[in-house]
Amino acid sequence: MTGFTATQGRYLSFIQAHINLHGYPPAESEIAAAMCVSPASVNQMVKKLEKEGLILRQPGQARSIEILIPEEEIPPWNKRGSGGRSSGAKTPTSAKKKPNSNPSARLYVLMVYITGGPLSDKYANKEFSRVIEIRGDQTLEDLHRTIFKAFDRFEEHLYEFQFGKRPSDPKGPNFGIPDASNIGERCGDARTTKLDDLDLTLHRTFGYWFDFGDDWHHQIQVEKIEVAIPTVPYPRITKRKGKSPPQYENAE
Repeated sequence: MTGFTATQGRYLSFIQAHINLHGYPPAESEIAAAMCVSPASVNQMVKKLEKEGLILRQPGQARSIEILIPEEEIPPWNKRGSGGRSSGAKTPTSAKKKPNSNPSARLYVLMVYITGGPLSDKYANKEFSRVIEIRGDQTLEDLHRTIFKAFDRFEEHLYEFQFGKRPSDPKGPNFGIPDASNIGERCGDARTTKLDDLDLTLHRTFGYWFDFGDDWHHQIQVEKIEVAIPTVPYPRITKRKGKSPPQYENAE
C-alpha cells in the first residue's frame, strides 16, 4: 500500500472528493480555501505529491491533477488526522468533532433577490440581493432563517419555498410549515427537508414567499455547487447588494 503523511492524506482526500462531486479536479486556489492555507503552500504540496508519485499533472494546464493511487487508500474528506495507511498517524481520542463537519458535504451558493413586497417609493426599482452559502445537509428552515437575517427582518411570519415550473409558483411542490392551517396538505416540511433532498442543479431557480399578508416574494438561483470547507460555519451570508427595505412599509 502507498504511504503518505496525514497532511498529504488531507490534500488527497479533498482532491478526490472534488473530483467525485464535480467530475474534474480542483484548482489550486480551491485547495487553498479548503485547507485554509496560502496558494504558495498548496503549490509546494502539489509538487511534493507529484514528486512522490501520488499524483500526476500537466504543467501549465489548469485543473489537470490526476490521483495515481486507488481511491480506497485515500482517507475520507474531513477526517482530520487520518493519514495514509502506512503513515502510522492516529486520530487523538480526545479530539472534538467540528460542529459543521460532514465528509464531502455539498455547498450550495445561492443568489437571493427580492422580487416583490410592500416597497415604498424610496425603494422602488432597486435591486436587493444577497449571496448565501449553505451545506446540502442543512434544511430549508436553515435557509429561511438565513434569508430572514440577510434582509434584517425582526418579526417571524409563515413562509414557503416554491419549486414549481417557475419561481413563485403556488402549485408546488412547495415546502413550509405543513401544520399551519392556511398552507394545506400540498406543502412539504421545510424543517426536515434538506437542500440535498431537492436534486438542485446549477442555475436552478425557485421561489421563497415570506409573510402571507404583506407577501414578500423572492427568487433564488443556484450560482455554484462546490465542496463545503469543514472549518467554515454554514449557512453564511457572503455578499449584500442594496440596503434592506423595512419589513413593514411604514416602519421607517
